[in-house]
Amino acid sequence: MAGKKEKEAVIKVRGLVNGFGSKILHDHIDLDVYRGEVLGVVGGSGTGKAVLLRSIIGLIKPLEGTVEIFGKSTDGDLESPAMRELQIHWGVLFQEGALFSSQTVTENIQVPLREYTSMSQELMDEIAEVKLTMVGLPSDAGDKFPSELSGGMKKRAGLARALALDPALLFLDEPTAGLDPISA
Repeated sequence: MAGKKEKEAVIKVRGLVNGFGSKILHDHIDLDVYRGEVLGVVGGSGTGKAVLLRSIIGLIKPLEGTVEIFGKSTDGDLESPAMRELQIHWGVLFQEGALFSSQTVTENIQVPLREYTSMSQELMDEIAEVKLTMVGLPSDAGDKFPSELSGGMKKRAGLARALALDPALLFLDEPTAGLDPISA
């Protein structure tokens, strides 16, 4: 219809095939995710939800098909300038939080800030504190190491790290697993 703005697909998956050995997890999947949309992928354990997420963000190369985020392919080298430019626009919460055990929670939250920006330590400290508050962790959690946290606190710390750069896209791999029912 003339004059009516079409929805913008920020993620486009076409003909995606993923598998391991003779087991095919995804058989020519097509998927569009539009700006402002919240999409949940539901399925049993081992059905390929995490594999789909990892394929979309370029951590797993599909057997066939293409993935585009913001109109750019994610099939390049993860360290290429084009992929790094895309990566700054998303945050990822992996299962179990995927925190670095040798770093404090604050240092974990600051990882994407260090990786993708050149901001001062003082500003990174302020951002980490804000993100801790956003996810419902007390400020003293920032000085703790992941081994000193409960499962739910690790998940929240991982979410704080995923939000560190105020990403346009947020990928959550089992965000409520291991949380008490009220937090979930």
